[in-house]
Amino acid sequence: MKHFPFRGLLCAAILVAGVCSSVGLQPVRAADTEHLQYRRSISVGPRATEELVAVRLDAAVAAVTADGFADVRVVDTSGREVSRILRRASVVKTRSVRKSFPVGAPRVKPLPGGGLEIEFTIDSERYPAAVDGFRIDTPLKNFEQRVQVHRLDVTGTWQPVGDDTLLFDYSQWMDTRQIDVAFPHGQRQPPGGTWRITVDETTIEQQSALSELIRTLEGGVETGRKEEIAVVRQPFRIDSIHAWHTDDIAEIQLADGIDVPLADFRVDEEVKEKRTRIRVTSHREPITALRLSVADRNFKRLARIEGIVPDGSGQERDRSLSRSVLGSSRVQRFDLRGISDEQLLIPIPESRHTDYEIVIDNADSPPLDVTAVTAVGPAYELVFLARPGIDYRLAYGGVTADDRPFPVPQYDTAALDVALAAGKVPLEGGFEAVEEIAVVPVERPWLARLLGNRFLIGGMIVLLALVLGLSLFRAAKRIDGVDSDAGR
Repeated sequence: MKHFPFRGLLCAAILVAGVCSSVGLQPVRAADTEHLQYRRSISVGPRATEELVAVRLDAAVAAVTADGFADVRVVDTSGREVSRILRRASVVKTRSVRKSFPVGAPRVKPLPGGGLEIEFTIDSERYPAAVDGFRIDTPLKNFEQRVQVHRLDVTGTWQPVGDDTLLFDYSQWMDTRQIDVAFPHGQRQPPGGTWRITVDETTIEQQSALSELIRTLEGGVETGRKEEIAVVRQPFRIDSIHAWHTDDIAEIQLADGIDVPLADFRVDEEVKEKRTRIRVTSHREPITALRLSVADRNFKRLARIEGIVPDGSGQERDRSLSRSVLGSSRVQRFDLRGISDEQLLIPIPESRHTDYEIVIDNADSPPLDVTAVTAVGPAYELVFLARPGIDYRLAYGGVTADDRPFPVPQYDTAALDVALAAGKVPLEGGFEAVEEIAVVPVERPWLARLLGNRFLIGGMIVLLALVLGLSLFRAAKRIDGVDSDAGR
């Protein structure tokens, strides 16, 4: 019983440590929207059914939100949160895709003058696509051949489609080949129909790659020389004919880096250090590069970008502790005797600092005349499902009492994921004026705040170490006493 106080103290210390761990491991519940300081109405066009809506986050949102936009919510008219997805902004880009199909059962008719007529019919039920041209496949090289396309109209008259087209292959000089008969712009032909392709004289004269050299000798002395080049006449062989058409396909792609507006920039020359320091202030929008505008020519300098981290009061800490190098690159411009090259972009990993500094090492060269700085970065957007007849607002700008990160919401976004994966293009929404409301900062429970105090935790660790040491010391003395009694 005399050892109970130490054992009890040890058990109590272990119990308190366990409570600390359990409190620290408790998941943080997403904060209510009442703790978000700003509101902006989302303008969406009229909709009869539930629709996907995408709104792009702008500088006003980026300036007052946390990294990763964790403190951004979409709420409806009743104040309830709406599931949303944060993603890189997308754009719809159109590209042309050529599709073709073979022409079946062509009817070939040689012409008296050496030409050739090829007639065929396209089944509009089997191939319901319009026709923008034909491709005439041939294995020949080094040729020129002129063709004309006609189509039979409803009156039984052959009507020309476009002008004569020159097919060619200039492989002996360059890898250039043209075997397509493309119809003029605006003359796309409807599906089906009966067609005629007329080929001019189908026999082609081609100069042989080999020549014959004839030498005349008299008494061992060359008295004459004659070079003969063979000319080969070959028919214009056609392997197949394909009708083709082009379709415009809309694709959803990530938006390219956009120019991000900056709040201000200031150029300072450090003469002793032989460098230029450019202070850049942003609106905390995501930035992936800074681009310089320089009036000088013919230079190449090493430049780096440093991110400036303020302390808790918003003031910049000591220079050696408040800066981190985000990226570096050589900026250059050459414009001399036909040599033209320019690289003024300094890439960095995606960052959301308020202040940056661009440091240019000048060595013994004069400083550059920097006239402007622009930022480049990705655009982000929120995608959510909007119901008809319901208005939506953006709530953002979380306020916490102890500068802890705002909790990230966990939504059920399965429907959004399926719709976006299927290629559905969201409606484009916009923002209206900013409304600021009074909020109460998010506070952790008193026990979590107490156990989060580093001085308290440090004291508990020291106390636990002392109790453990005393317990081990007393246990060692007891073992020594037992050994002494056994020796007697």
